[in-house]
Amino acid sequence: MQKPDDSLLIAQLKDGNKYAFEKLYEKYSGKLYNSISLLLYNKNTAKDITQNCFLIIWEKRISLDPDKSFPSYLYTIARNLVYKETERQVLKNKFVESTIHNAEIFEDNTIEDLNNTYIESYLKKLVNELSPVPKEIFLLKQEKELSTKEIASKMDLSERSVEAHLYRTMKFLKEKLRDYMAIFLI
Repeated sequence: MQKPDDSLLIAQLKDGNKYAFEKLYEKYSGKLYNSISLLLYNKNTAKDITQNCFLIIWEKRISLDPDKSFPSYLYTIARNLVYKETERQVLKNKFVESTIHNAEIFEDNTIEDLNNTYIESYLKKLVNELSPVPKEIFLLKQEKELSTKEIASKMDLSERSVEAHLYRTMKFLKEKLRDYMAIFLI
């Protein structure tokens, strides 16, 4: 129910009377601010929404009905702005969480890629340190994916000899890589 003095102020506001607007602001802004502040737990946002409510009242002053409840209209505007602000905050929080999650995944992948690159580089260095026969056997096995029998045939060695070279090469590489890889697996 509209109070008689509110009806007069709204009628004057419809005509663009700034004094009537100021009186309505003085009368309702404190209560409105407190209500919004209780909903949002953020005084700065509550202040902004309160200001926006009265800005909307001023912009829509021509369509105000002096016979309808001004507080109801004002609180409806405030409710809608609070909903929009809450939705904006939820979306912002989801975006921030998603960004942090994606950054963590990117960081983990980047670190893993760097680790793999360094390990591969170190492994190539170790392979290059091998004497010619074990190096060739290792490369044929790893890069060409030849079987022990195929390597033996290609290099004119016995299968047993190829297996022995592979065993010693793998043992050497594992020993050298063990300490190196421990740094990256931490």
